Amino acid sequence: GASVVFPKEAFAEAETLERGGVKLTPFNSLAFNYRGGGSPTLDATSLNEDSIPYAEFLDKLNSDQVVFVEFLAPNGDAAYATFKSSAGDEKSESSSSGNSKPIRIGEGYPIEDPEGWSSPAFVIKAVAKKGVPYKFVVPGLGDSFM
Repeated sequence: GASVVFPKEAFAEAETLERGGVKLTPFNSLAFNYRGGGSPTLDATSLNEDSIPYAEFLDKLNSDQVVFVEFLAPNGDAAYATFKSSAGDEKSESSSSGNSKPIRIGEGYPIEDPEGWSSPAFVIKAVAKKGVPYKFVVPGLGDSFM
């Protein structure tokens, strides 16, 4: 007859469950694993403006520090977040409403990839799910940033 032996300990190392500083969830892990994780994201060195990393934006979103997000049309490949001001912020860094000035969401922000799973739509969905107000603007029109 056949016998089965079970070891007392498992020697496999646990996965970090994190990619690029972003915690993997059932919602986002497919995007990271699609075709080896080669989804395009924003490289902050290509920006000529202040920005915060996407991972930091997600941390602030999850801790209810984001008060508004503005996406640039048509796909939302650029986004600016406004955060609640902390008590230590200087007046020059805050708007008249007491919130911070909008800042670009930079390093790691997903860029629309029609052939893959990278898309700002995941950011829009996360912002909407948290109940944070957002809007799309057309660059060059209204009070857009470009």
